[in-house]
Amino acid sequence: MDGRSGTASPAELIEDLFRKEYAHLVSALTRVLGPSNIPLAEDVVHDALISAMNAWRFGVPDDPKAWLIRAARNRAIDVIRRERRHRSFLPELATMTALTETIEAALAPAAESTGQLAMMFAVCDPGLNRETHVTLILRWLCGLSPKEIGQAFLVDTQTIDRRLHRGRGRLRRLGRLPDADDLPDIDARRDSVLRSLYLLFNEGYHGSNPHDPVRPFLCEDALRLTGLLLEAKATARPDVHALAALFCFDAARLPTRLDQDGVFVPLEDQDRSRWDRVRIERGLMHLAHSASGDHLSRWHLEAGIACEHAIAPSIRETDWDRIVGFYQLLAQQAWSPVVALNHGLAVAERDGIDAGRRELIALAEEPKLSRYPFYWAARADLERRAGSHTAARENYSRAIALSRSPAERGSFERRIASLEIS
Repeated sequence: MDGRSGTASPAELIEDLFRKEYAHLVSALTRVLGPSNIPLAEDVVHDALISAMNAWRFGVPDDPKAWLIRAARNRAIDVIRRERRHRSFLPELATMTALTETIEAALAPAAESTGQLAMMFAVCDPGLNRETHVTLILRWLCGLSPKEIGQAFLVDTQTIDRRLHRGRGRLRRLGRLPDADDLPDIDARRDSVLRSLYLLFNEGYHGSNPHDPVRPFLCEDALRLTGLLLEAKATARPDVHALAALFCFDAARLPTRLDQDGVFVPLEDQDRSRWDRVRIERGLMHLAHSASGDHLSRWHLEAGIACEHAIAPSIRETDWDRIVGFYQLLAQQAWSPVVALNHGLAVAERDGIDAGRRELIALAEEPKLSRYPFYWAARADLERRAGSHTAARENYSRAIALSRSPAERGSFERRIASLEIS
């Protein structure tokens, strides 16, 4: 447990522990019960939580994690004994001795990483779309409820339930949860895993929830799951190190993303002395490990961009030439309107405001950007710096109208207010 246990209430401690242990327990029990019985595994874990809530009302045990795992173990044994005549279980659960030994081995700390890695690759089945992959990861590997997932992505709970249903149906065809190194299509799945983790991190870094646009625990979950990939020989690849580097560099800036009023702080106004230097050093280590081989993935390029921002003493002292070069390569691999927008902003820093402004104006017809508040804010920033306050005010107003959260709206309102006093 973390340092919260001394001050947190039993209810808070249970919630925190449950979210952290949910992935371990569900993936372990899925390996034991088989993918066809995922709902049963979820029920067992839920019952263990209810038992903890009832038993801990008058005092938390010395080792809450061990207590919860033991409760899940006992509940799983009871359920299997009761359901054996009506359900199909794996052959190794045929006798009580084998049943007990199998469950204890699956729940042991040594099996935790293997179980979660197997679960992660199983849910990123190529037959499911990426939205479903992320939903399944958030549910089974991060412990979020369907309601929380829906709130994160601004969809209703019924949509999330349908995605979970599709995921369960797909996994039900598996006889058992396969180890990652046993998958014949591991490369295709690994690509989907990396993209899903990228979306997961982004949802934590600057997500779609208007009331909670920065959710650091999702960033931490993305880092934790990326770490699992790096621990396994079958999945420890240079592009995984690159993705880990990207996450580290961006996570280092989390303490300065919002101010005390919950308003987004632009990069140029962030207090760089508050950036997490340990995270930046860790990112540099991952970036060095990513340099092996001859494949330059999009994660390498994005990590390179994030690195330049993380190590620069200021906006003025940033190596914008390198950043422009990285964006040019990224556009060749994975062009998107947002990549083009960021390339234009980097060009403005390297070649001057007029050069960047021309690139941004050329993107005005992109449908995605026309509805993207940060596009209009970026254009407004360049107009403000060029001294064109009327144009800046018009573009800030468009950004405010399109803002998705009070954190965004407050940031744009501050910038438009600064025009009045400049």
